[in-house]
Amino acid sequence: MHPFVFTANPAELAFISGLDYGQDKARHYAELNKLVFEHQGKFKDGEFWFPLEVIELGANSIKPGHEREFVICCLLVLSAIDSGHCLSHDRESKYAAIEPMLFQLPDEFAGLLMEAYAADY
Repeated sequence: MHPFVFTANPAELAFISGLDYGQDKARHYAELNKLVFEHQGKFKDGEFWFPLEVIELGANSIKPGHEREFVICCLLVLSAIDSGHCLSHDRESKYAAIEPMLFQLPDEFAGLLMEAYAADY
């Protein structure tokens, strides 16, 4: 898992947790917090919908002022893909989906995502 994920703060995790129109926000937050800080970004069996649903929503678009959350979500989706936890995406198709949005990010964030998705695992 990219170390950037572990820089997430409670406010960022709360934002991500509410991306499904606030539905099940408390449960998403608890599972997201556990995923990042207890499981070191590694998805465990049985953790599918919670928190993957809001993570995928967060990786679909950049909300102004929440660029860090977008990057965190993209890196967590990458972890889900690499672990075989997410079967609906692969590295190439997910990168193709986020590539047009990279210009909306600060250069350091865009570069971080380009490097992470290009890494050979």
